[in-house]
Amino acid sequence: MSKIEETVIIVGAGLAGICASYYLLKNNIPHLILEKSSQIGGIWSSMCWPGIRCDTEIINYSYSFRPLASQQSLVSGKTISNYLKATSEDLGIIDKIRFDTEVIEARFCSAEKKWSIKTNGGYFKSQFIINANGYFRAKPYIPEFSGVDRFQGQVSHLFELSADPDLRGKSIVLIGSGASAISAAPALVKAGASLSLLQRSPSYIYEDSNRIGIFVNIAQKLLRVGFSFPIASVNFFLQLKSDLVFVLFRKAPWIGKIFFRHHWKTTVDSETYAEHFCPAYNPWEQRIPVATGLKRLIREKKIKLVTGRIDSFDESGIVLTDGRHISSDLCVLATGFNLNFFKFDIFVDNELVDSRGINFYKGMMMGGIPNYFQPFGPPHTSFTRRVETISKHIVKIMSYMHRHELDTVSIDRKKIAQVPRITPNYIMRNLEALPAIYGSLELPSIDNLCYYHFRPADYLFSGDAGTKTKTPAVRGYRASPSENRG
Repeated sequence: MSKIEETVIIVGAGLAGICASYYLLKNNIPHLILEKSSQIGGIWSSMCWPGIRCDTEIINYSYSFRPLASQQSLVSGKTISNYLKATSEDLGIIDKIRFDTEVIEARFCSAEKKWSIKTNGGYFKSQFIINANGYFRAKPYIPEFSGVDRFQGQVSHLFELSADPDLRGKSIVLIGSGASAISAAPALVKAGASLSLLQRSPSYIYEDSNRIGIFVNIAQKLLRVGFSFPIASVNFFLQLKSDLVFVLFRKAPWIGKIFFRHHWKTTVDSETYAEHFCPAYNPWEQRIPVATGLKRLIREKKIKLVTGRIDSFDESGIVLTDGRHISSDLCVLATGFNLNFFKFDIFVDNELVDSRGINFYKGMMMGGIPNYFQPFGPPHTSFTRRVETISKHIVKIMSYMHRHELDTVSIDRKKIAQVPRITPNYIMRNLEALPAIYGSLELPSIDNLCYYHFRPADYLFSGDAGTKTKTPAVRGYRASPSENRG
């Protein structure tokens, strides 16, 4: 089969892939998007479990070039999926997508200065790759529970449930305390379930009214009549607020602890708060789940809170290590994701890239891999804002290379200390294998002003007008294809 050649291959037609395509189209850079599924939207289209939604204000989560106006601050996964599809259709991005095309491996040839990309539908060649395939494994994290085979009820992961299940008369135990569990709990109760929310340890939880503020409302009205500056200003202040809260809670955790105790003061008493809402870690050392409607359901005793460690399952439910028993006929696991940044093998001159702890410059470029970009955002704020910044930065690099007749761009492979920005279990379980991020503060309101100005000296270029620097992409270790992809 002949190879199809483009200047850029984008892997994935989710939030980051669509964003990258928009800026490439805007700058007339030929490209193609390879999407392994038959639909646009990434995780927002592939998952439809009860209560799935974004926990970032949609005005800040949607693209700056196509803001999504809404009277709700936090919108459903279905709304985001429809928004991404409409954006792709309206802006002509959908014409750039090859659906049902899964990347299996990518090989860079230094002699040709090209990537050869193997897929289930043939081969593609390109000068650049933008890897926007997400960073979660297809299969979620499922702990091993003793005695689960004895359980007479049903055990399902949250992600396996339909969007609108009939749970009337069901006694459910929902295991988890992260964002997925907190957003799903009200939806499961609404579906008719009697619900116990079982968490191994508490999380800091923020309850949102899900109503837009007065300034957002005014900005949206002005946007409808053609004034975009107010929306841009609102987004700047939302980003600034997010960054300030993150820094404040990390630097002065006692302030965060006072805030959350006051936040739940009218919902639960001090004893209940200490047992179910007071984690052993400090605020923003892990993600803070955002709830809507949870306070009311707790006050009305429609959700039973249980904090404890699971010892085993028996025929009728779950036995905790302290001897308590929770009866159930349906156990729903909201135990989170497994991480996987590289979903396909990457070779440079026939050497498999060792991705363990690879240096990850500005959440954008990996050490020693030429002409390769992988957009990634900070953990505490809108993913979209950073993805847009990176997409524009990538275009600047490519435009510079075109003007100066350069063939490759890379950064040195070097050892960077692995300092995770936050420390939830899904990161700590995979820490040694994850890229080590550096080159910015991971605070977009500051980074956009100070760290994302294009400077040629920050990169290694080669070509007619550039240096002939070659940087190593491998370090002896060779993971098997199955290990690398997960």
